[in-house]
Amino acid sequence: MNENTNTINEVISVGNVIVNILKAELAGGVYTLPADVDFNKLYTLADVHRVTPLIANAVLECEFTPDEIKARFKKELFKISMRYETQMKEKKVLSQIFTENNIKHCFLKGHKLSKYYKNPEQRFMLDMDVFVENEKIHLAEEILQSRGYEKNSIGDDKDIGYIKKPFLNIEIHKELKYDYDKGYEYYKSAFSRLTPVENTCELNMTNEDFYVYILSHSAHHFATAGTGIRNVLDHYYLKNQLRPFCSDSLLQKGLELTGLVEFDNRMNSLCNVWFESEEPSDEMLEMAEYIMLSGVFGNKTNHYLGGILRGEYNENKASFLLARLFPSKEKTQDRYPVLKRFPFLLPLIWVIRIFTAIFQKKKYAAELDNASSVSQNQKDEFVTFIKKNGL
Repeated sequence: MNENTNTINEVISVGNVIVNILKAELAGGVYTLPADVDFNKLYTLADVHRVTPLIANAVLECEFTPDEIKARFKKELFKISMRYETQMKEKKVLSQIFTENNIKHCFLKGHKLSKYYKNPEQRFMLDMDVFVENEKIHLAEEILQSRGYEKNSIGDDKDIGYIKKPFLNIEIHKELKYDYDKGYEYYKSAFSRLTPVENTCELNMTNEDFYVYILSHSAHHFATAGTGIRNVLDHYYLKNQLRPFCSDSLLQKGLELTGLVEFDNRMNSLCNVWFESEEPSDEMLEMAEYIMLSGVFGNKTNHYLGGILRGEYNENKASFLLARLFPSKEKTQDRYPVLKRFPFLLPLIWVIRIFTAIFQKKKYAAELDNASSVSQNQKDEFVTFIKKNGL
């Protein structure tokens, strides 16, 4: 057995411990950690999958957990609590200011998902995502800047990022999906389906739209670079707590229009295997391994393979480098929206990317190594795997 195989088996072994802890927590019990568990690897993998606070109780209650590990988990719980409280206070203030300025808005993803968790603050949220009506986006940006936020991304066709240290990251969404995502066409009209919160300009998705939207977000990460244990847990909560309040016909229509029927079935099955003791099929074991090895935001190999699948990356080292340095106008417009108004600036953007590559040699070298290390067999298997999961 080679070193890589050993590493994979170690990750899966620790991943199974995390899943068993979560399963016990969902059932209202406490999982007894195995005597040979590697606590450092347990903490690291839990952090990669953004489930550290969700497994903290089991670790802290274990009598043979090292004091150093307990201290790390306690520190993480404190940070998560502080982040959550800060985010919730800011959300309330922003909603009030947006309402005073007659800006229709809808908070997305983690903010709405957290309420389905037993302890909402333990559902880690890096960003606060808010969908704003297009006509008022510039006003929303001015409000954030007046509150001390700084733009931390150039922005693309979907969202614009802002940050206010230490805990506040906000993404203003102009659209809900990228044009290559499952559900892009369906969610282009999402704003018209939002329902108002009384006496405010805040809006909410319908139950059906929210279920499908979160599923489509998981599908986006799954197909582009991989997704993590937390996203499966998100789906478990929605499957059990939100789906019963959905109209079956409207939900089925949404799943069909977004092309997510099969992926929904797969996620349901994996939730049953992980959290309800259903016997796993070979396909579920393959899906579970892919997720455990991905982490919540995927990994570099999957990102490259997903890029090939979407036609963003070429399949050999030379063409990959050319595609990175000289992307087409259509692909470059996402990162540099100015090209939509002034397309003749594309050669200037290419020059900028060449100079960027010079100053980021290590990053580009790593990408090239990654591109050249992936075999044709891996590419073929990845395409087959993603399509088999309905994507």
